[in-house]
Amino acid sequence: MADAGGESRVRSLVSIARGASLYTVGKVVSDAGEFVLHLLVSRFLGAGLYGLFAYGKTLAFTALLLTNLGSDTSILKYLPQYEDQPKKRRFLLGLAWLTSFLGALVVSVTLFVFAPTIAALTLDETGFVAVLRLFAGILFLDTLANLLYATFRAVELIEYEVLTGRILKPGLRVVGVGGALLAGASVYGVVVAMVVASAVTLIVAIAFFFNRLEIRPTLRGPHATRGTVTEYYNFSLPLTAKEAGTVMQGRIDVLIVGVFLSSTAVGIYNVSVLVSSLLYIPLLAFNQLFPPIAARLYANDERADLAAIYGATTRWIFTISLLLGLIVVVFRTEILMVFGSEFTAGTLVLTLFVVSQLFNCATGPSDSLLMMTDHQYTVMANEWVFGIANVVLNIVLIQQYGFVGAAVASAGVLAVRNLTKVAEVWYFERLHPYSRSFFKPLFAGVIAAVGMLVVSALLPPLPAVVLGAVVGIVLYAGVLFLFGIESVDRQAYEKIVGARKSAE
Repeated sequence: MADAGGESRVRSLVSIARGASLYTVGKVVSDAGEFVLHLLVSRFLGAGLYGLFAYGKTLAFTALLLTNLGSDTSILKYLPQYEDQPKKRRFLLGLAWLTSFLGALVVSVTLFVFAPTIAALTLDETGFVAVLRLFAGILFLDTLANLLYATFRAVELIEYEVLTGRILKPGLRVVGVGGALLAGASVYGVVVAMVVASAVTLIVAIAFFFNRLEIRPTLRGPHATRGTVTEYYNFSLPLTAKEAGTVMQGRIDVLIVGVFLSSTAVGIYNVSVLVSSLLYIPLLAFNQLFPPIAARLYANDERADLAAIYGATTRWIFTISLLLGLIVVVFRTEILMVFGSEFTAGTLVLTLFVVSQLFNCATGPSDSLLMMTDHQYTVMANEWVFGIANVVLNIVLIQQYGFVGAAVASAGVLAVRNLTKVAEVWYFERLHPYSRSFFKPLFAGVIAAVGMLVVSALLPPLPAVVLGAVVGIVLYAGVLFLFGIESVDRQAYEKIVGARKSAE
């Protein structure tokens, strides 16, 4: 039985690692596209107009947290949980799609109608209303696409999300926006190109769904009962309220900067936040298939496997993120200089957000684990408590310290929130992800940081970044190797290699 349990555990980790590797490829392409997109807009239009673009995009991204009304997470929970009840899966999927469609419609229309009011209260500058209305269209299209992506993930076919959302859409955006800027377009033309990219991506995702998946949503059948509907909304509505709290944490700092400061300040601040989000990639990557696998293990009462997977996944996330964070902090000025000399004013902001993202990654998929173990109301309470704290601290500190105050508020709240979630997982489920193996990346990080600082002191900026990053990676990997590979990591690696050899 122990061997069977160990085999199941490794198989689940391999599935998570497979999803993470596919997602990482897509995320690297996606983030490269985002980087080029923001670089093009900032270089061609300057910090002021870039600030308008970034502010409108942030508003749409923030609203996107609300439009699906918890449907994406509900799909990740219920499709794996009821894999042996296909009719119930179909009904729950249909309910999720209907709920998300209506939510997207209401929020998008609201943003479109109230665009003049929003502009008057924030960045009351020429052309911003038209830009906001275009972003309302993007919001509707991207909500529907995200629902399809959640369906792909729930059945562990993440490759279709990667192909459409992580490769196709950013590629279309860069080509469209680049062409618009070369043709002399301003910020309005840039956002039109993004609308087209979102529409094409949605069409391709729909085609993948109908051609590659067998499951079809329905609102009829034996499970179309009040009990099933109550079960669904008992999970999704707290998540909707949770997302409302997340809005107050996610990018509310950028929005408040726009209220109290200038579009130039928004541009500088947003670039720093954008660069720090690179550290979020490992957490997002390993969290793609962790929720459905955690939901299945919890439903089957396989707690030992769930604990082992929680610990290994968190350690993997932290190990990768720590190296990325060290590189960004050591070469922060050189990285921001790429966007333009005026953006180097955000070096302290960047450092603060890197530290907070490291706290975020060090706590692993704790948020997803709370949701998949039926503690959605706790997650909702977390988001509201820390969301309100974030809004209040941002308003107070921005007025005293400018956008550095915004960074102190948001970074501090993010760090404390994630530590709280780890404590809650332990309190409710008696699970925690930590072991002595976490000391290995910490020690390796110290050695790598020293090596990069030496290179930075001896070489000019550009060569220092290139050679310093290489030196940091080599030192980091070398120290980890000298400490020894964890047995579960070795087993997962051997299984992946064995599967590839069998495929060949």
